Amino acid sequence: MESTAQSLQWYAFRMSVRTPHEAQAIARREGFETYYALRKQLKDASYDTPTDEAFQDKPVLPSVIFVKCTEAFALKMQDSKKMWPYRMPGEKSLCPITQRDIDVFRTAVESGCRNLEVIDENLAMGDKVRVLDGIFKDQEGYIVKIRGDKRFVISIPGVVAIATIYIPKHLLAPIP
Repeated sequence: MESTAQSLQWYAFRMSVRTPHEAQAIARREGFETYYALRKQLKDASYDTPTDEAFQDKPVLPSVIFVKCTEAFALKMQDSKKMWPYRMPGEKSLCPITQRDIDVFRTAVESGCRNLEVIDENLAMGDKVRVLDGIFKDQEGYIVKIRGDKRFVISIPGVVAIATIYIPKHLLAPIP
């Protein structure tokens, strides 16, 4: 059985906004998978602009990169000048992220949802729900009120939460 320090786990790292490519290169040199959350944003809606030129990639979390690495690598990076691992709020331990949480987060970011919004993790969460249909079908998250609207929220505990558009109540099923 592998020790915890040698098994691969997702971790979130804070980095300088100017260094996402350097942070990815550091992790990839060590043989680790990375995920830097980008989404497509419309930059030119004119009819004569080709579709591939009308959109640009925009970072969802400009100063956060996710790396599937060993705990030893994450601890080693805390003293680097390029990236620093997230810690559990109020604790010294690292903040590992489950594969399922990363998959749900990636689905939300890459779904093409135009109203995706990064929100404060400290919001009071409501009931946990599963989406029954639409682009977020089978995703689990929470419903919270943001600026007066009920929104579907996907959260990576201790790191980030993202809010999607309003999802009608009949498309949600409570999870006990």
